Amino acid sequence: GGEAGGEAGGEAGGEGVECALSPPEQRALLGLLHGYYSTVSDGLVAAHSELRSIERSNQKALLARGELSEEAAAAHERARKAHERVLTAARAMGEPLGVPLPSLSAGGDEEEEKKESVVVSLSTSANADDGESGGGLYADAEERAFYEQLPDLRAVLPAVLFSEEGDADTSGLEEAMRRLPSCSSRREVDDLASELTMRGLRSARRPLVRALLSPPASAADAPRCYARLAAVLSGAFKHVGSEVGSLVAAEFEQLAERPEQDLPARLRNAAYVGELVRFGLVSPPSVFGMFKACAGAFSAAQLGVVVALLEACGRFLHASPASHERMDAMLGALSQLRSVHRALPPDLLAELDAAIAACRPAEEIEARAAPELPPLQRYVLHLLHEQLTAGTAEVVVRQLRKLPWRDEPEVGRWFAAAALSAAEVRFHAIPLLATVCSHLLPFQEAAVLRVVDGAVEALRLVIDRPGIDFDAAKQSRRRGCLVRLVGELYAYRLLDSRAILRILYWLVPKQAGVWGRVVPITHVPAHAEAAGAEPAARPLLRHGEPLLDGPADCGRLRMALSLLDVVGGFFSRGLARRRLDVWLVYLSRYLFCKTVSVDVRFALHDTLAALRPQLVLPDSYEQACAAVARLETVMADDQAQGEALAHELLHEAAGAGATSGEEEGEEGEEGEE
Repeated sequence: GGEAGGEAGGEAGGEGVECALSPPEQRALLGLLHGYYSTVSDGLVAAHSELRSIERSNQKALLARGELSEEAAAAHERARKAHERVLTAARAMGEPLGVPLPSLSAGGDEEEEKKESVVVSLSTSANADDGESGGGLYADAEERAFYEQLPDLRAVLPAVLFSEEGDADTSGLEEAMRRLPSCSSRREVDDLASELTMRGLRSARRPLVRALLSPPASAADAPRCYARLAAVLSGAFKHVGSEVGSLVAAEFEQLAERPEQDLPARLRNAAYVGELVRFGLVSPPSVFGMFKACAGAFSAAQLGVVVALLEACGRFLHASPASHERMDAMLGALSQLRSVHRALPPDLLAELDAAIAACRPAEEIEARAAPELPPLQRYVLHLLHEQLTAGTAEVVVRQLRKLPWRDEPEVGRWFAAAALSAAEVRFHAIPLLATVCSHLLPFQEAAVLRVVDGAVEALRLVIDRPGIDFDAAKQSRRRGCLVRLVGELYAYRLLDSRAILRILYWLVPKQAGVWGRVVPITHVPAHAEAAGAEPAARPLLRHGEPLLDGPADCGRLRMALSLLDVVGGFFSRGLARRRLDVWLVYLSRYLFCKTVSVDVRFALHDTLAALRPQLVLPDSYEQACAAVARLETVMADDQAQGEALAHELLHEAAGAGATSGEEEGEEGEEGEE
């Protein structure tokens, strides 16, 4: 047919313009064009399939995590542009040839979507079958029927009731809508949906949407019945469900602006949102945004809203495959918030515990349950985590001394683990833990040394862990607690000054601040970074190796200042003072490699003012580098002279030399070293 058309076109065109090609050549050219168009069509189908596959993957990721990564967004944009280019080329070739575009209705896509829907439905059905054991989407078959078996109004009612042409008779619509608050069962809701449709709902949908926004507070089943009615009607009138869902979600945000003023309305709205989620009228990402907003300001009012949301849709989101991962993370975050905010009303905290437990199946809770600990280990944890206070420190020490240290070899390990875990969660009790270790040292030296070694090793791992983000809030509390614990252990003479200096050099090594050298920690001067200069050290790094300590990362500096706040007073004279002065010279160069924030700048000023009141920092990076070079030259020949030079470098601008008081006790310090 195509060849005949081509020949006819050639003959017809030949009347006006003589064709330079013979009929056989025309047929050959037309065959080539059709062959090339077939190749373009295959490319269009492949590009369309790839684009649909990426869109499905992005939709899953959006439901699971609430956001798309930059790589996923870039891949989708590339696929979209490639699809547009191939589609434009296919249209440009198909129109002159008189050939239609290939069907993009998704033969392959439909098969893929069917496979995915089968997988989801199978997992959903399996969960529903397990409902009686508490592990599925629904508690029983009746509840499953309420949320899943929705009547198709278009299949059972005349098509004229759904036509958009003309106005329908709405005389009995208001009377039918007045029956809405009294609906309490699935059959009543379905009958009302049919009656509303027959009484002219297509011409008066907006009043119904407004009526569906406010379930009565007097009826406990009103939110679920209102949500089912909206879901049934949305099958016939698409915009009903979407409008109800968006308006109810908007009302949630409006009520959140005045959390304490209208708490009952917020609780009713949260329960209604949860029911709409179960019918698919509010998306899971929207609900997770509501959870996040409430968790950001965790007050008594917000806690009540969280409980209402969990009771309405928490179990559904946790059991749904698409939202299980994100809901599980949300439950974990809420559990952590509950452990921190202990000042909230106990009854609300109990309700939150019950709501979280109801979201997870019983078998999952059993799998997550902590292993049963020996009674003696639980007692050690009880002493250090709960009993240890300023008034009970001596009692705790006496009780620890009574433990069967010789008969039970594991007591020492249990004590060390309990002490370290208590230090990481009870910052205010860290000095008391150091006191307990100090009093216990003469009797159980091995156990106390295990605590000291564990604290130093844990701190070293935090410092030297490759690629760690020191400013990440997740680990900031643990780092601060470990630094404070090490400082308090030194204050009670369980560590010596050499260990503290070694930790300071872990935090800010001698190589820190060298621009253009590949060192264990690579730094870029802040002034060079601000000027747009490319640091010379980066090309020397291996491909893909992260910059471990960038200009904006002040985590190591914060840790060093925290440690100096605790132990700085003990480094005020003698050999310990001189050796700390050497480290301070390196620190002065390191500071030029950082874009120091306001809070860190104030903390630095306060720490150095208490540590060295007359210390004067260099004015420029070049001056700091010259001071370090001069110090290293002298230290290579005579360490004692180098330490004395460090003091001069730090105080030369102020004209302050070493006072006689600074040298007092030097021999005693040297003896300690």
